[in-house]
Amino acid sequence: MELRELRYFQTVALCGSYSRGSELLHISQPAVSRAIRQLEDELGKSLFERHSHGVKLTDAGQILLARSQVLLREVEQTKAEVQSGVTSPSGNIAFAITPAAGGVLVPALVEHFSAQYPNVFINVVGGFSASIHEWLVRGYVDLACVHDPLPQRGFEITPLIGEEVFLVGKAGAAGLPKDYVRTEDLTSIPLILPSGENASRRLLETWTASLGITLNIKLEVNDHFIMRALVRSGAGYTLVSRGAVDDNLEKYGLQAWPFRPKAYWPLTLVTCNKVPRTEIVNAFIDSIRTVTGRLCSEGKWVGMSLLKD
Repeated sequence: MELRELRYFQTVALCGSYSRGSELLHISQPAVSRAIRQLEDELGKSLFERHSHGVKLTDAGQILLARSQVLLREVEQTKAEVQSGVTSPSGNIAFAITPAAGGVLVPALVEHFSAQYPNVFINVVGGFSASIHEWLVRGYVDLACVHDPLPQRGFEITPLIGEEVFLVGKAGAAGLPKDYVRTEDLTSIPLILPSGENASRRLLETWTASLGITLNIKLEVNDHFIMRALVRSGAGYTLVSRGAVDDNLEKYGLQAWPFRPKAYWPLTLVTCNKVPRTEIVNAFIDSIRTVTGRLCSEGKWVGMSLLKD
């Protein structure tokens, strides 16, 4: 087995999609598929099963992912120690976050943390909250930022920020208000949403059900890239935090309508209490809290701070 093949396999496993994995790796999908097929030929086992929304791990794939996570972390740590001489704490952190929040938080977080801990390797993976929850439970990641996490024994939940929610779709759509939308407007707007096991969908349905509102769901899509492509094409509208669309509004002719009254999705930090936290993990948690508070106070993250003093 080659390390390259294991890295490709791990990325596809965490993304649940060959196409999404190839995009994150910046490698063509056929190259990723070929590398994983070579891995399967060597092991004599299928590692993935295809389904309508992508791929899922087989039993053999589950075993390989658990073992390869440890192996690849050791490789990266060894590389860092040899190159740097280990003059400061070193190690690896696997951090999961929803893509919209990650686009706002991760660049500033990496800059802040790496300035203090240059020898720590950070592995960032993005996905819907349902996938991230599974990665946490299985120990694939050390900590995560998710919306509305499911209660789970042995995990600690820390509020970070309430991200303001916007309706996003083609600008100038007929029949939609010019400046803002009301919650009751969602009864007639064709929506593109993730499936029910994802946090954003649960939050939305809880919010609208309390108001006696029935959603007009046109499509269910469990892939951020496909969902954005559909919204850009004019197939429907979706609900996201502003961080998910800031860079794309003008470029793709999109508009983000705020809600009146305003609506928020709480983003939380989830950490595992089953094993003692290392110095590095504690430092990373401190960095998340510091950077989140700073971005919110500077107005770079649209929402309201939920951090506890």
